[in-house]
Amino acid sequence: MKIAVSVDDPTLISGVLEYNPAFIEIRLDRMEGDLLDHVRAIREMTAIPLIATLRSREEGGDFVGDAELWAGIVGPIARYVDIVDVEMRYREHVPSLRSQGVRILASLHIDEMPGTADLKRIERTLRSYGDIPKIVVQPENPNDLIDLLRFTHDAQKPICTSVMGSRFRFARAILPLFGSEFVFCHAGRPMAEGQYHIREMREIAELLR
Repeated sequence: MKIAVSVDDPTLISGVLEYNPAFIEIRLDRMEGDLLDHVRAIREMTAIPLIATLRSREEGGDFVGDAELWAGIVGPIARYVDIVDVEMRYREHVPSLRSQGVRILASLHIDEMPGTADLKRIERTLRSYGDIPKIVVQPENPNDLIDLLRFTHDAQKPICTSVMGSRFRFARAILPLFGSEFVFCHAGRPMAEGQYHIREMREIAELLR
């Protein structure tokens, strides 16, 4: 299980480093001030791989703007991180990002549960421009969750799957057992409803093991 800790404040990084996560996700859309300076400072503090995420409001974040504005923010930051999260709406800028040596986490976050055929179609689209597809959905019932687990298990790897909300938050801990690449946690301030603290996730992982 690879744990990524999401942060929205560079002053919290020292606390995150105490847990030594596999990745640190920098939520640019939730940060204030000079984003490039923040990322540079974080990079200087740690060699832990960094994921830069500028999440759109349409997919649960705070960024409001078109693809050009998104690229104008993320482009200069890419050289200081290891992975950039790229939603479908911004995929035209992937070649420029790749030229800076970053990997692409191709993501889609939707507050519904697609059928299996749609999940496979989404995966193909994300994989067409990204190194790792990330699909986050909102199951409505246990059967939906079983379908998501089966999809995750059968999908080409690597892949990252997760759920929105708190109703099925336990799925965040279970999905890595079925092949999901990452689980996103927090270290004191959740970035999304249902996120576990990294300490809790490690305890759960140990018990499941």
